[in-house]
Amino acid sequence: TGDEGGSQDLWIISPGSKDGAWLDSFEFPKQKIVSTEANESSAQWSPDGRMIAYIRGKGNLMLCNADGSGARELLPHWGQVNFSFSPDGRYIAYSTVDSSYNAEIWIIPTEGGEAYNVSRHPDDDLEPRWSPDGRRLLWISKRHRDGMDVWGVWLQKKDDLRQAADWLKLFRAESKPKKEAAAGEEKPEESGEESVKKELPEVRIDFEDLWRRSRRLSSVAGDESHPMATPDGRSILFCALGEDGKRDLFRARYDGKKLKGLSKGGEAPSDLRFGPKGKMVFFLNGKGQIKRVSLEGKPGDPVPFAARSSVHLPARRQEVFNQVWDALNEWFYDPDFHGVDWASKKKIYRPWAMASTDDLDFADVLNLMLGELNASHMGYYPPRTHGGEKTGWIGVDVDPEAGGPGLLIDTVIPDGPADAPRVELKPGERLISIANRKIGSEDNLWELLVESIDRKTPVEIMGADGKTRRALLIPQSYGVERELRYKNWVRERRKLTEKFSDGRLGYLHIHSMDIPSFEDFERDLQAAAEGKEGLIIDVRSNGGGWTTDYLMAVIMVQRHAFTVPRDDHSGIRAYPQSRLPLAAWTRPAATLCNEDSYSNAEIFSHAFKTLKRGPLVGNTTFGAVISTSGRDLPDGGYVRTPMRGWYVSGSGMNMENHGAVPDILVQQAPSEDISAETDTQLRRAVEALLEDIPTDPRAQAW
Repeated sequence: TGDEGGSQDLWIISPGSKDGAWLDSFEFPKQKIVSTEANESSAQWSPDGRMIAYIRGKGNLMLCNADGSGARELLPHWGQVNFSFSPDGRYIAYSTVDSSYNAEIWIIPTEGGEAYNVSRHPDDDLEPRWSPDGRRLLWISKRHRDGMDVWGVWLQKKDDLRQAADWLKLFRAESKPKKEAAAGEEKPEESGEESVKKELPEVRIDFEDLWRRSRRLSSVAGDESHPMATPDGRSILFCALGEDGKRDLFRARYDGKKLKGLSKGGEAPSDLRFGPKGKMVFFLNGKGQIKRVSLEGKPGDPVPFAARSSVHLPARRQEVFNQVWDALNEWFYDPDFHGVDWASKKKIYRPWAMASTDDLDFADVLNLMLGELNASHMGYYPPRTHGGEKTGWIGVDVDPEAGGPGLLIDTVIPDGPADAPRVELKPGERLISIANRKIGSEDNLWELLVESIDRKTPVEIMGADGKTRRALLIPQSYGVERELRYKNWVRERRKLTEKFSDGRLGYLHIHSMDIPSFEDFERDLQAAAEGKEGLIIDVRSNGGGWTTDYLMAVIMVQRHAFTVPRDDHSGIRAYPQSRLPLAAWTRPAATLCNEDSYSNAEIFSHAFKTLKRGPLVGNTTFGAVISTSGRDLPDGGYVRTPMRGWYVSGSGMNMENHGAVPDILVQQAPSEDISAETDTQLRRAVEALLEDIPTDPRAQAW
């Protein structure tokens, strides 16, 4: 694929040597074979080399002859398509998403016709791959315990009914050497083009109930990927997490049994290919190296290579600019581009970008252009630069106006380095020296902690009584410090909730909209909310993610019954937790949000209000709600592309640039956001929720 003409086209490249040997060639003549105004990409040869399948535009699956002629559309689609030819070239298996963004596996004849849904399941099914013998189709599916496993289906009913002994007998028969050709007979390898046809296995498919015959073939921890069958059909290969938690290549018997690791040490294999005899697997590892391993797990020599290229920086910048503009032109969720003339922006900003004197200026110009769309979840990210100093953190706040000697400690974060045993720094004490350097009035605390993370660092402390002592601090990283400060903030909100509600309400803050935060939410329902009459759910300063519907599944449960064990006289109308797919909260609830609630935290706020689960309190959320994907760029950078809009059910309001407006609007001073003594938004949420709670607790749906 090359875009020399302004859009991505398909090219054929050939070796320039007289005998057609690739490794003896120094020139590689190229020929453009498919060219339209749309982008063409992801080309694959058919097994007999007579056809090429490729993607046109965003997801239209196309077929053409080997010279590019006779292009025809097999599948029109608006989303990304992953596909592979059957070994005889008569079918293509592909995966793509529907309007609900559920990915399914389909089979379609290359001659055209109706596609057949092989997977038929409301969870993602991806990466379809045919076995080289044409007997089965493999893919990965998320339908079991929320993890990607390898699934497969025998294409013929008779193969599906075979027992292990039948397969063993068949494999032994196929392993016997074939008889030599009789004298005068033409050997297969000498029979020219027709022999290629005969060598391709014929794929026969019993479509009736094909989808019902699918079976799970792997169940290791984590997600599996890159499924493939060995040429003899006796084994399957896939990538997965090993016992060491690192991703490697694994082999299993055709039925998923007898699992064996092939690569070791976290190779993170991809782009798997068999060697000519089918006994060696070549792959690209996570470091960009070509490696190989036998089907018995014996590593072969790596395949060393070196490649030199010359880069014309202005030309590359122009290419990056064009690809960034094109990515948004093709994928931006709103075809009207928020009312912006997107084509004109390309003409305006390209000269400015090309006149940039360095990479940071270039990035600024690109992001100014993207900013014209007035949309979130978007941006050009130049290649990362590594290096720089790392500063240690010790879990304290100091009073910058207190004067000397040293630094006056204002706050000590619980469980941080300053709170550690044999340090026990207290508010009101002073740090006199760090790493044997006295702290003067002009010294910067952070400069004294450069490159100190996880290193024993001597400090001198002056107590409130004027006496000094020495201790060893072990500074922590910014990430660890931030997490400790967050946990302390949550503890303070819980104490305030207890105080404001006289102990009647529980409090939970959701850190992010991801699975670890959801699991914390489930845990804390028991730890922080058990026995409470109501619950404050706080998504202020939550950056988003994807778990709104997990949370709503917990708090929107409707009681259809309750149980009462004998001799339980508590009066609580409860329901057996073991009968529920997730934890459940059926008592009154209120949600807190603010202007720092982003993305999926905003979707949750909208949902909570739309479904009238309780009062939404705080400040209007930011208004940054679009689903996003992205594209890698030739300079090593990346561009995010918002490709799916979100709208409020009922009103149809676009959540992008329209934040969730609370039922009870409460502005709050920035100082209160981190105060341990007051929180006006939290207090108002407590008041609103207490008003909704029935005076008789037994009337609640517990």
